[in-house]
Amino acid sequence: MDLPRITARRSEGGWELEIAGLGPAYVKRLSDVSEHGRTLMQAAGVTGSEHGVQVKVDLGDELNERVRSATQATVDAHRAQLEAAAEMRRTTMSLRGHGMTGRDIAFILGISPQRVSQLLSSHQL
Repeated sequence: MDLPRITARRSEGGWELEIAGLGPAYVKRLSDVSEHGRTLMQAAGVTGSEHGVQVKVDLGDELNERVRSATQATVDAHRAQLEAAAEMRRTTMSLRGHGMTGRDIAFILGISPQRVSQLLSSHQL
């Protein structure tokens, strides 16, 4: 089910809300958009508003792109961190498989012996 959409745009002193079938509405804080918009929609009998609303913030092309780019960079960084952690576990296991001690592995990888122990035990889970 598609929820009714509210588009919020910055205006002087707050946010202007564009709600299909209704005139413009205004809120001071962006955090109030969902509740205020939903209340207006329910009062106007907008179908689906009893289940919630979708809020789209429109900051204009330049800022929308910057937000999208920053959000994507965060997703990419998280993915890279997960991949790096998996590679660290595999490398730790490989070094152990070559007969190295936990202290040697820690020295080689530049991590603590405790971290080596965690990586080795997490691989066994």
